[in-house]
Amino acid sequence: MTAPALPPASPTRPGEVIDAHVHLFTVDLFREFVERDPNPNPRFVKALKERKFGRRGETLPDYTPQEAASWYVGRLEAADVAKALIVNVMPDSQYTRDFIAAANGHIHALANFDPRDPGAPALLEREMAAGYKGVKLLPVNRCYRVSDPACRPFFEKASELGAQMIIHYGVSVDPGADLAFADPLDLSSVARDFPDLTFVIAHFGAGWLEEVLKLAYARDNVCVDSSGTNNWMDFMPYDLTLADVFRRTITALGPERVLFGTDSGTTKAYRTWIRWMQERTLQEIGLSDTDRDLVMRGNAARIFGLDD
Repeated sequence: MTAPALPPASPTRPGEVIDAHVHLFTVDLFREFVERDPNPNPRFVKALKERKFGRRGETLPDYTPQEAASWYVGRLEAADVAKALIVNVMPDSQYTRDFIAAANGHIHALANFDPRDPGAPALLEREMAAGYKGVKLLPVNRCYRVSDPACRPFFEKASELGAQMIIHYGVSVDPGADLAFADPLDLSSVARDFPDLTFVIAHFGAGWLEEVLKLAYARDNVCVDSSGTNNWMDFMPYDLTLADVFRRTITALGPERVLFGTDSGTTKAYRTWIRWMQERTLQEIGLSDTDRDLVMRGNAARIFGLDD
């Protein structure tokens, strides 16, 4: 396909939607990571070999960054989504940098790091200069604690640069994940020591909702996103609905600390059903138009500077 150049994105307006948690997976992205890493993740090696990824082995799209950007924007437009934020799972990706440039403000991205890496602060500075809007951390997948003193220089640099974050705690589909690192309460001391940083906990804490609410009570720079199917609710010892979860988090945190997301990838169709189900749920629980706009658009734009 020939990728047309995308016009610059306009600032979003009240009533529009920003998906603050999506993914990007393509053949060339996996190739870049596998060929560079001396000990690549076996899942990524298999994905590149088979050109399939995900629990059901869906086909990886095979696009250049420019082609992928044009294709992705078309998916969003079809779902009535104005902008999106990619939560990168691969560090130091030139493919993603090129994708960000080609997306021209319609789609932004968070860079991925192991915050224990001594080189992470310098890489973060380069990534922010290249157009990333912040950071995605995966402590449960990569088996570390953000409270580890080795992470401290990274958070100091993030604070200096204003690099806000989404963090995945709780359950994960990654077979290498370790639930010993799943508790968001580990973030407490970091959120206390870096009050100018915003920490968005993905998927309502993915089964650690009670811990998220307690943490957010103590740390007003802790937020949540609503992304994904939220099927972690099926494994709770008591009945929960999505309306219950939204109602409880909005009551506890306020509507200005909840962000909408679908957790859509690129090996399957965009999760339009989640986009409409979540907006309808916010209407059904009686959220005002103003507060619903905060959740569905405004908070992501403000926290990550997506309209700047």
